[in-house]
Amino acid sequence: MLSCCILDCYVDEPACFGVPPFVSPYPRYIFGALADAGVDGSRIDYLTIDSLRAAGYRLERAYDMVFLIGGAVVPGRYLGSRIGTAAEIRRIAENNRNQRFAVGGLISRVLPGGGNVNLVHNDIEKFAFTFARGDGADERRSPGEIARWAPKGAAVARLHPRFPDLICEIETSRGCPRESHCSFCSEGLYGQVQFRETGDIIAETDALIAAGIHRFRLGRQADILQYRSDCSSFTRGFPRPEVSPIRELLGELRKRKERGLISVLNIDNANPGTIAVFPEESSMILDDLAATVTPGDTMALGVESFDEEVVRRNNLKVSPADAVRAIEIINGIGGARVQSIPVLLPGVNLLHGLEGETMETFEINFRYLSDIMERGLLIKRINIRQVLPFPGTPAHMHKFVPGKSVENRFVYYRDRIRSEIEHPMLEKIYPPGTIIRRCQVLETQAGYSYGKQIASYAITLKFPMELPLMSFYDAVIVSHRERSLIALPYPININLLTQKALELIPGISRKIASDIILKRPFGSLNDVNYFLKNVSKEIVKTFIFN
Repeated sequence: MLSCCILDCYVDEPACFGVPPFVSPYPRYIFGALADAGVDGSRIDYLTIDSLRAAGYRLERAYDMVFLIGGAVVPGRYLGSRIGTAAEIRRIAENNRNQRFAVGGLISRVLPGGGNVNLVHNDIEKFAFTFARGDGADERRSPGEIARWAPKGAAVARLHPRFPDLICEIETSRGCPRESHCSFCSEGLYGQVQFRETGDIIAETDALIAAGIHRFRLGRQADILQYRSDCSSFTRGFPRPEVSPIRELLGELRKRKERGLISVLNIDNANPGTIAVFPEESSMILDDLAATVTPGDTMALGVESFDEEVVRRNNLKVSPADAVRAIEIINGIGGARVQSIPVLLPGVNLLHGLEGETMETFEINFRYLSDIMERGLLIKRINIRQVLPFPGTPAHMHKFVPGKSVENRFVYYRDRIRSEIEHPMLEKIYPPGTIIRRCQVLETQAGYSYGKQIASYAITLKFPMELPLMSFYDAVIVSHRERSLIALPYPININLLTQKALELIPGISRKIASDIILKRPFGSLNDVNYFLKNVSKEIVKTFIFN
C-alpha cells in the first residue's frame, strides 16, 4: 500500500492564503484526492515546514511520495509563523536525496526541477490522484473532482499541529473573472475562471465542521462579488455580478452561524472595479455580506496604485476615482459598529515596482489616501508590498526595475503612510476601551507578548507582560502603535498590573503608577478614582478589583 506525505510549506498568493492559523485548500485537496484514489488515510502524513525546520530539514521516514506545496507570490510578515522559502525547499530535497518529491503551488514555477524533484505546474491534487492510480500525470483538475476531494480532505485539518485553533480558507472560484488581467497577477495563469457550486462549498464546510473546524474564510477567489457571474459579456472589462448565487451561499452559511457551528466567518478579495461599475448589484451583495460576516472583517481591494499612468501600463483593475468610490460604498454599508467595531471595512493593497512607477507615484498615492482620511472614510489596513513578478506574467517578461532614487522614495512614503494615515485610521477604528475577544498569544519577547484573533487580517496586539504561548485572552485596547495596538487582558485588574502596564494606560503617569502600586489593593472604583482623573471612562469601566 502507498505511503504518502503532504508537506505544507505555506502559501501566500494573490487569491489564496495558507500561513497558520490559516489552512489553504492545497493540503486538503491533496489528502482528498489521495483518499478518493484509494489510499488509506492512516498512511497519509501531514507535516508543516515548521516541523521540518525543527528536524534539520530531514524527514523521519521514507514515503512513496512527498507532495510539497508552497510559494509566497505576495510575501509579507507573519506573526508566529514563517513561510517556506525556495532555498529551504531546495535544502529539504538535498537533505532527503532518496525521497521523491512532487512540488506544487506557484513555487513550482520558480524552482529548478530534476533529480528527486518533480515540478507539478498544473494541479498538484490532480497529480496526487493520478499518482495513486499509477500514472502521475501533470493535468488540470475538474470541478467534479474538487466536489469529491474537498469534503474527503477535511480530515487533514485534524493533523495540523495547531488544530483546532485554525481558520480554513474556502475556495469559491479560481482564476480571475475580468476580461483581461493585471500585469503581475498569477491568477491569469489558471485560465478561464471556474466557479464552484454552492452545494459543493457547503458540503466541504460541513465536512470541516464535522472534523472540528469552526472558523472559515471565503478567501480563495479573485473577487467575492463576482461569485457565479456570467463571464460571457463585459462592461468596462467586468462581468455583471449575479446577486442570487452569493445570497444563496451566504444564507446557508448564516444558518450554520446561527446554530453555533461557525464562530468566525470572513471574506477576502473583492475587485473595486466591480463595485464602481456595478454599484447597485454590489451594494445588494455587500448588504448580505455585512449581515453574515463576523464583525471586524476586511474586504481586501487590490487598488495597487492611484497613479493613472501606472494603472494604464499595468492594466490595473480600476481608476483612482473609482477606487475611492468603492471605498466609500463599503464604508457606507459595512461601517456600522457591532460589538464596538465596524462590521466590514475595506483594506487597500498597494504595490511598489510596477511598470511606469516614478517618484511622483508615491506622492499621488499619499494624496489619495490623505483625501480618503479627510473625508472621514475608514480603511482597516493598508498593505504596501513590493511586486514579485511571476514567471508567465507580463510583469515578469518586461522586468521593470526602479532606480535607486525611486527605491529610496518608496521607503520614505511607505513610512509616511504608516505614521500619518494608517496610525490615525487605527485610532478611529479601535478607540481606547475597545474590547477584542479571543486573542491568541503567538510570540513573547523581552517582557512583551504579541497576539491576534484567529481571523482575517487580524490586528496585532502587544501586551506589556509575558503570557503563555498559544493561550487566549480577551483584550482591552489602551493605546496605539504603528500597525498594531497596545492592549491589556480584559477585564483589567488594577490590583495586579505592573508598573510598566499601568504607565501604558493614557492618563496614568510614572508617578501615578507608583502611587497606585503603593496604595493598593483597592476594593472598589471609589477607592482609586483619585488616580484616574485623566483616564478615559471607556477604559475605567473595564476595571475590576478582585
